[in-house]
Amino acid sequence: MKEVKLLRIIFVATLLATSFALNAQDSLKIDYFKFKGYIQGGFNIDDEGDNTFYLKRAVLTLSGDLFKKNESTVDYQFMVNMAGSPGILELWVRYSPVREFGMQIGQFKIPLTIENTDYSPTTIEMIEYSLPVEKMARSGSDVTGINTSGRDIGFKLFGSLLHRENHSLISYDIGLFNGNGTNRRDDDGRKDLIARLKISPIRYLTIAGYYQNGTVKADHIEGNILTRYGGGISFDNNKIMCRSEYISGHTGKMLSEGAYLTSGYWITDKVMALGRADYFKLDKALDNNEIYYTLGLLYTPWKNLRLQFNYTLKEFSYTADKSYGSLFNFMATAMF
Repeated sequence: MKEVKLLRIIFVATLLATSFALNAQDSLKIDYFKFKGYIQGGFNIDDEGDNTFYLKRAVLTLSGDLFKKNESTVDYQFMVNMAGSPGILELWVRYSPVREFGMQIGQFKIPLTIENTDYSPTTIEMIEYSLPVEKMARSGSDVTGINTSGRDIGFKLFGSLLHRENHSLISYDIGLFNGNGTNRRDDDGRKDLIARLKISPIRYLTIAGYYQNGTVKADHIEGNILTRYGGGISFDNNKIMCRSEYISGHTGKMLSEGAYLTSGYWITDKVMALGRADYFKLDKALDNNEIYYTLGLLYTPWKNLRLQFNYTLKEFSYTADKSYGSLFNFMATAMF
């Protein structure tokens, strides 16, 4: 497949560039190779008694700087998930001559929503991503059927403006992507445009808006138009956090929408209490929706170990009928 070959070419070129950089930059302290990873597994049980142990992720990452001088950097990342069917999650090269402008090519997270782009499975507070992000940003059970952990193959420009001591007031991302997820070629020759603008008036506060315009090709979808648009706000001062986002858009002829609110408080420096409410409506023309209420506890006994406990009450509304379900989920994350 052309895209997989492209990713291999990028990786080989990165390694070759690294060897040249090692010879040319011996006098500089540059991390050419950094190896890290994490394993996530746990146990869940629902209200019907169905239960299972699971291995969710086993991720290995090789990354490094090919060049670094003042603000100018060239870096790369190669990430694979060994759980289930092993596959490449990320493989990219990034060049940033200044903080105000940079470019990235390869396979990486699409700049859609705050939660999908800025939070990894080792930093997000809850075990699962929020319902609208999973459904409309390809981070889980996406309505398109493309479920590739919020990633795609493409090219983007990025940067930050108006710098302060600990943050930048404005940052942006804009790119073109295949629109088919990870390790897949573009099947219609048309690219998805995805853009995001973030404003941080103070260090701990982020306000974001985002937009996607592209196409989708699937047997279960009537039409091929794909749009996503929305915005969100996030506050996190390392003691209290609160994040909320709204996302809507067309998938073919179907218009969907969703929103969530997550809040948390560090009771101690190792224990965080959490709550989240998720809302998702698959088709605004129909009288149906899903609402999830989740209570959680995050415990970090050591720097490289996270223990998460979540209890979720699920409400499903279809016309005049409602049904309920619940799920208890425990997951441990070990990082190295």
